Amino acid sequence: MNTDIVVIGGGAAGLTAGLVLARARHRVTLIDDQTYRNATVDEFHGFPTRDATSPNRFRADAMHELSSYGVAFVESTVTSVDAVGGIVRVELNNDTAITASAMLLATGVQDDLPRIEGLEPRWGKSVFNCPFCDGWEQRDRPVVVIDAGPGADHLATMLRSWTPDVTIVDADDVATLTGHGTTLDHVVLRDGTTTPATAAFVKAPVIPRSSFARQAGCALDAAGYVITDDNGATSHPLVWAAGDLRRPPPAPHQVVLAAADGSTAAIAMHKSLTAQNFDATQSKTIASGQPADTDPGSHP
Repeated sequence: MNTDIVVIGGGAAGLTAGLVLARARHRVTLIDDQTYRNATVDEFHGFPTRDATSPNRFRADAMHELSSYGVAFVESTVTSVDAVGGIVRVELNNDTAITASAMLLATGVQDDLPRIEGLEPRWGKSVFNCPFCDGWEQRDRPVVVIDAGPGADHLATMLRSWTPDVTIVDADDVATLTGHGTTLDHVVLRDGTTTPATAAFVKAPVIPRSSFARQAGCALDAAGYVITDDNGATSHPLVWAAGDLRRPPPAPHQVVLAAADGSTAAIAMHKSLTAQNFDATQSKTIASGQPADTDPGSHP
């Protein structure tokens, strides 16, 4: 399969980039392995007109919109990528490949959660990581901050803007989380101490999903985040990155910010590809002996 631009990642950043690029009349193929950081979340917040929308509904609506612009969707796992000789090549797990002139990586990040009994089924339901996303729903209620990484004290301080009843516990000291179904009512420590809580906020390491950027030869920081300029351009001229993948802490991670990042990167990609096409046209014109048009704005 050949396309103009291949987007890897079907979250807010990748979907928004795909929409902007398709509306700029690029052929876009979006590859999505359906692995989402917010897969278990009932609703996200802080996005005007979409507040309290479920991530699944957001993705379904976005895919419907993108389809109307001719975006091709591929549900598959990427096995490898390379970007040499002016061409991007993406290998899929079904032994097919997609080639393109440029690639946008929007593969996001994943949480390295502590192994605590009762945490996993409550993740995104009554256990969270972002007070700006879920603090409002816990206002004036008892919450616990589970310290599984640097910054737990700062997280607790922020949460006190929503509720004064905040308790910090070390992740290694937590035995289990209890409650009916996916709700939370108590955090039980290994010494038998029980702390009432309607929600827990976990401060744990976040790991960028940057293996494809590494394969393509893009520069990464010490934590594995893709290094880009303000517009998402990586160290590789054919590769851009958008969303949480290029936003190391303390940069916040939210759906609305990922979407904005996708739009910014898409516009930068369009400008770059348009400039490249103009330069190629000028070179051909000069080689043919015809006068060169020096105004790129006169070209569609």
